[in-house]
Amino acid sequence: MSLFNEFESVSYNQWLEKINSDLKGKDFNENLVWKTDEGFDIDPIYHSEQLKDNKSSKYHLFNDSTNWEIREQVVINSPKEANKTALIALKGGANSIQFNGNINTLEDLEQLLDGIMLSIISIHFYSNTPNKTTSLLSEYFSKHGINKNELNCFVAFDVLGDGLVNGKMAPIEVSDVISINGYHYTNAGANISQELAFTLNQAVAYLDAASNNGTSIEKTIDSFHFNLGLGTNFFFEIAKIRAFKILWKLISAQYGYEILPYIHANTSSYQLAAEDSETNILRTTTEAMSAIIGGVNSLSITPFNVAYENPNNFTSRVARNIHLLLQEEAYLNKVADAAKGAYYIENLTDKIVASALTKFKEIEAKGGFIENIQNNTIQNEVENNHKKNINAYLNNEKTLLGVNKHPNKTEKLKTYLNSESQVSNEQFKALKPKFLAKEISTTLVNEQ
Repeated sequence: MSLFNEFESVSYNQWLEKINSDLKGKDFNENLVWKTDEGFDIDPIYHSEQLKDNKSSKYHLFNDSTNWEIREQVVINSPKEANKTALIALKGGANSIQFNGNINTLEDLEQLLDGIMLSIISIHFYSNTPNKTTSLLSEYFSKHGINKNELNCFVAFDVLGDGLVNGKMAPIEVSDVISINGYHYTNAGANISQELAFTLNQAVAYLDAASNNGTSIEKTIDSFHFNLGLGTNFFFEIAKIRAFKILWKLISAQYGYEILPYIHANTSSYQLAAEDSETNILRTTTEAMSAIIGGVNSLSITPFNVAYENPNNFTSRVARNIHLLLQEEAYLNKVADAAKGAYYIENLTDKIVASALTKFKEIEAKGGFIENIQNNTIQNEVENNHKKNINAYLNNEKTLLGVNKHPNKTEKLKTYLNSESQVSNEQFKALKPKFLAKEISTTLVNEQ
């Protein structure tokens, strides 16, 4: 017998009556309801009655496995050093490596993969010369008698995403794996609806290209790996991942092929603080929890020092250990779709679906992704939201711990060793990722 059977149920209206009574004449909407950057209202209470028409609760959003891939990002400055970094990561608990950069020769590839057990490790190559990388891998597999079909090995590139960031757009190629990097929008200051909508617009642009060159739509959809960014708004980010799954099901169904998307997530660089940088460990932990509870397939956690310098073995280890703690001590890999049925998250998921879908349709109605890059519509929308965020932090309307709230006044200003490339083009206005906390902290110091 349930304990709750002993108590009379309370309706949503009864709760509202009680809240209004306690407010003693104050306006409910003005005092307790807040509006998000996306423009929808968040109520102070949620009730089971609000799930009666809830769409997200009707979708199957479970992944095949509750475990997520612990993916270490390794930049190829030299094959030998990249291999050393990868082996340290694998020894420290990573089960997946993403090599970022180009491979020029078979000898380079031999050095890069030396000592890595390809039969049990997931390997991802992100290269702006994907055809060359694929060719070298085929040569490598043939030389070593390896059956590629038995491996978890991918070569990926995002022509549109990299073009948007760098300001140079190459011809669209539909390759074996198409990486669609939605985190570019997150790191540049987009809100959740913008990130999801523009990521989906980008996916449709690839599908249009596939259709135009005679490539199978089914094959193209199967090749998509969506890479989403993660913000610090805990419940919103959980709902965002779930909402994206629903949105992709809705859009892929229009092509006659409804599936769950493969989602990789990166903790964002947007709100990483250069000052009092250890606070970033807390930010990336909550972001990682959101991703996992939301149901990503794989996850990369950004080391806490990247706002001002390149990661080192220690900061990479700290980031990697967050994965292990969430698996081995928090047991977040033991439950599938843990957020399902949560009144607030289900309601929020629906609102994000509706808001992002509206924005997606708006861009498509204006000519689609390519045209709205060429006329700067997408870039300007993200830039406007970024400026709004900057002002909110500078005016203390939003809190960033260690930067505009409880700053460490005894800490010396850091020398920034990371620099952003200044690339421009007559046709494209580049969507430049920005370190928001760096921008805020520098402004605050100047004001003092």
